[in-house]
Amino acid sequence: RGDITMTVTATGTLSAVTTVQVGSQVSGVIARLYADFNSRVKKGQLLAELDPTPFQAQVDQRRADLTKAEVEAANAKITFERQSRLVKSGLAAQADLDAAKAQYEGARAQVQQATAALSQALTNLKYTKIVSPIDGVVVDRQYDVGQTVAASFQAPTLFSIAQDLTKMQVQA
Repeated sequence: RGDITMTVTATGTLSAVTTVQVGSQVSGVIARLYADFNSRVKKGQLLAELDPTPFQAQVDQRRADLTKAEVEAANAKITFERQSRLVKSGLAAQADLDAAKAQYEGARAQVQQATAALSQALTNLKYTKIVSPIDGVVVDRQYDVGQTVAASFQAPTLFSIAQDLTKMQVQA
């Protein structure tokens, strides 16, 4: 008994068995690249950064919106409590209390809405950092510094990362 050797000749494209397309979930201008062709990368390693300036401005705006909503909610609460005391004393109509209550509940909803908007802005800011989802080797890079990445319905592919270059396949 001995080794059996078989040779197959075929035409096709050689590619890694496992290749991951790394994209961006937000649109922006590529500010920095930290990986290039044939770069070995680790899971979680920073590959590229989009310009964070507009995203940071959005976070700042959402923080201001939240502060404003909190102030308005605090003021509406004071008005509601005041109207409640006046109605109990017989000095104000129930309709005034109902209006103050509606104003207060609306202001509380505005705080929740502003909180959600801030959370989304922070998430988008985080998405400006493109990280590797796996250990591997960069086999393709589609963008250069200064280019605009437009993320719309489908995330644009910035990098292709092959997980293991020792496991290859031929695609005819």
